[in-house]
Amino acid sequence: MIVRGLRKVAPVLLNISSTSQSCNLVMSRYCTTNLFTDQKQTQFYAKFRPHYTSEIYNTIVEFCKESHSDFDLAVDVGCGSGQSTIPLTEYFKKVIGVDVSENQIANAAQNAENVTFKVSHAENLDFIQSNTVDLVTVAQALHWLDLEKFFSEVFRLLKPGGSFVTYGYGLFKLEPEAADNVVQHFYGNVLGNYWPEGRKIVEEKYMSITLPFPGWRRNDSLAIVKECTIDEFIGYMGSWSALNEYAKANPDINLLDIVRERLETSLISQTNQKAIKVTWPVFMLMGHTPISR
Repeated sequence: MIVRGLRKVAPVLLNISSTSQSCNLVMSRYCTTNLFTDQKQTQFYAKFRPHYTSEIYNTIVEFCKESHSDFDLAVDVGCGSGQSTIPLTEYFKKVIGVDVSENQIANAAQNAENVTFKVSHAENLDFIQSNTVDLVTVAQALHWLDLEKFFSEVFRLLKPGGSFVTYGYGLFKLEPEAADNVVQHFYGNVLGNYWPEGRKIVEEKYMSITLPFPGWRRNDSLAIVKECTIDEFIGYMGSWSALNEYAKANPDINLLDIVRERLETSLISQTNQKAIKVTWPVFMLMGHTPISR
């Protein structure tokens, strides 16, 4: 699959595995219309999803400096409720957050003067002028997009030497082990058939995706670590797309209450505590457009 926007700069292939190709053809259509459109789910998403660390944004900024970025404009695609967007406002003169979900944008915290949120498909950002963007980011959302169309748009937007960074977090690990055993059972065995196909690509930390940028690279050295209560983790589970689909198929079963009860019983009986430590491994894929095209 050749990205059209690259034909003038380099014969680089966008190498996507069969799993990712299937996600491209099927899930992009599904997710742009159904994923994170439920109002309750988007509220859970805004409140309980893990926040990206300052180390992640320091890594992004240092990567932009390598190509002497002007730090004028950053565009965060698939921004959700803005967790990945707002931190960019500290470094760029202007930031635009884009998401296809109106509910997600409605929950975005517009608490910075230099940020704007737009409802739009990632593959059509015609409200942004060509060659004006210093950085395009996609946090935990690249697997939902039509990659060929999206990267054609990315190459249209980015200035020569502009930066592209996609990042996210893989499958969590809980401590103590008693809590991890409970949650992993529900994640895999109970909800396994309710996860959309693209989720597997996240679990594999985008190993199946090759960016269409010469000399692009990965960074797998970072992690998000959070101490939380059982109720806070249950809130995070409430943001899962699989949980939402399970609830639709099983309206008489409150799975979150069941998980909460199992966690409380397991933790108190085995460890006599209610605090949970959650670790998400972070992955980052980064590339620059050529200085001259």
